[in-house]
Amino acid sequence: MRRTNSRLTASAAIAAVAVALLAMVLAGCASGTAGRAAADFSGVTLQGVNVSLSEYRGKPLVLAFMASW
Repeated sequence: MRRTNSRLTASAAIAAVAVALLAMVLAGCASGTAGRAAADFSGVTLQGVNVSLSEYRGKPLVLAFMASW
């Protein structure tokens, strides 16, 4: 029986996720929506502060939507 190196397996999984995310970003840029403004929305930070997307207009922004089901 062969043992697999768990670090190698984790590295391969991370690389696969990175490639998938890059492909999604490139597909989104090619879809004709690049350069258009996103619809404004608001949310609450973990500290309870209300923020809206329009507050960050003109600044680079990375959004990470997560859920716990």
